[in-house]
Amino acid sequence: LRGFLFPRPHTVNISGDGEITAYKDQAKVSLMVTTEARDLSQSMTANQELRNGLIQDFISAGIPAGDINNSKFSSSPQFGFFGRDPSSYEVTARLEVEVESEEHLQLLAAAADENDEVEFESTEFEHSEAEAFEVQVRELALQDVMEQKAYYESNLGIKLQAINFYYGGVQRMSRAMPMVAMEMAADVASTAVQSVAAPAVAPTFDEVEYQSSVTVVFEIVSDN
Repeated sequence: LRGFLFPRPHTVNISGDGEITAYKDQAKVSLMVTTEARDLSQSMTANQELRNGLIQDFISAGIPAGDINNSKFSSSPQFGFFGRDPSSYEVTARLEVEVESEEHLQLLAAAADENDEVEFESTEFEHSEAEAFEVQVRELALQDVMEQKAYYESNLGIKLQAINFYYGGVQRMSRAMPMVAMEMAADVASTAVQSVAAPAVAPTFDEVEYQSSVTVVFEIVSDN
C-alpha cells in the first residue's frame, strides 16, 4: 500500500479501464402449477397432465427437453369452515425452464396467461459467456495501460518498465431495458389498464456491463 500511495522517485503509476456491454442471453423461469380436486389422486393426476401438456408445448416450440426440469410436487388438504375432513386437496408443482430467446420467454408467459392453474413465479437472467467477457474486459484494461505507456514513452522520450501492478477486479452491472423497450412496455401497460383481461408482460433480457480496472507501476529506466 505504501508503494502504491507513495511511489519511488523514478516510478509512475498508470491506470487503465475496460468496459464491455453484453446482453443476458439466458433466463431461468419458474412456473408454479397448482391444481385442486375432491380427491388427492384426482388433483395429482390433473397436475401431472397439465404439466405434461405444457412440457410438450414447450418442446414443440423448440425448447430442448433437457432445459425443462419437472420438480417434485407437494400437497395440502383444504378444509371447510366447519369440517374436520378435507373438502379438497391442493397439489402444487414447479416447472423450471431455461430459455434463450424472447419468443420462448413470451411462450412461458402465455402459458401462465392461458391457464389459471399456472403462475409465472420468477425469472432469473444470466449471461452464458460471463467468464469469457471477464477475460476480455481485463485485457481491455491492460491494453489501455499499455497504450498510455507507449504514448508517454513516445512524447516524453523515456522508457518505462513494469515492476508491479494492482488489479481492481471485474464488476458486473445490470442495466434496465433500453428506453425504446421501456416506452413499448409502458404502452402495453397503458393498454392493459383499458382491457378487461389483458395478459401479463413477460420480463425482457437486460443488458449487463462488465467493468475492470488495473494500475501498473512502471520504473523509468535509462537507456545507458
